[in-house]
Amino acid sequence: MQHPFLKTNTLSLYLFIWLVVAGLFASALFFQFKLSWQGAITDAGIFHGIFGGLGLVYWFNVRYTSTDKSQWFNVLISHVAAAALSVGAGILIFQWLIRYLVADMAYEVFLKDTLSLRITLGVLYYAIVVLVYYVTLYYQDARSRVKKQVELQAMLKGAELEMLKSQINPHFIFNSLNSIASLTLASPEKAHDMVIKLSHFLRHSLGKKSEQMNSLKEELANILLYLDIEKVRFGDRLAVVTNVPESCQELMLPNLILQPLMENAIKHGIYENTEPVTIKLAAQQQQNLLQISISNEYDPNSTGRKGGGIGLKNVRERLHLIYGVSDWLHVSKNRQRFTVKLDIPQLSKE
Repeated sequence: MQHPFLKTNTLSLYLFIWLVVAGLFASALFFQFKLSWQGAITDAGIFHGIFGGLGLVYWFNVRYTSTDKSQWFNVLISHVAAAALSVGAGILIFQWLIRYLVADMAYEVFLKDTLSLRITLGVLYYAIVVLVYYVTLYYQDARSRVKKQVELQAMLKGAELEMLKSQINPHFIFNSLNSIASLTLASPEKAHDMVIKLSHFLRHSLGKKSEQMNSLKEELANILLYLDIEKVRFGDRLAVVTNVPESCQELMLPNLILQPLMENAIKHGIYENTEPVTIKLAAQQQQNLLQISISNEYDPNSTGRKGGGIGLKNVRERLHLIYGVSDWLHVSKNRQRFTVKLDIPQLSKE
């Protein structure tokens, strides 16, 4: 970890604080101890210059001393020893320099009289600087822990999203393979056509697997590939009407999030209805929301088909993981149509 006071802005602040403390000390020497201004400034400047320099060195004792609570006694001994050595060395250096610069017998007496004061100040400076270092370490460690926690949460969130996305293709492939198996005997040509369309769909969807977000234009292209496969199976029984303005084409939404909704519409529409079914897909933009609706006709008297619940549940869980909420998926139905509405926030690219 870099020395916290050796950064340009921080070092300037550090030196400024020592300059202020030295100025206050020089004022005390002038007014309280009746030294001349020249003598007071010289004394305070040298004394605080030495301890300001020692303060930079104290960092290494803090940085490389264990902060384990079980080692508190050793830490205490380490700081007592460091304080004694550094304060003793600092005062010896100060006395040698000041005697060299100020050769005066009266000042020599003053040095002896203020020795205990200087030792007390040296210990106090040591304690204050070390405390500042510990606070800095604590703050940096706290930031590091928060950063790691955010990274772990992001990794977990990404893993959960990939798991949810991975449920989509196997679910769809399972249904498609069952259909191909059925068509192999009844209509080999349709089975062949369905296999080709399925390969195109998988090539497209797997190629986008690593992307979390996609444009509505690309998602619609993916949905059309999917519907091509389903039309092989259901023929004229399946009709799709889309109403997507050009202004919505480049808006973003989670990758593959429309496919389970379309699967849900086909399952509850065509499977449960003997009549032709029209699925309607519409999109519009309301302020910072992309609003998508998918509706299908259904038979209200049908008992319904049991499934794994992958469709709507999958979409809700993905919305919750990506945006932090799951109530942007709305389901409604009347006597003839089942409608799913989806609100997708348009997040800032920053």
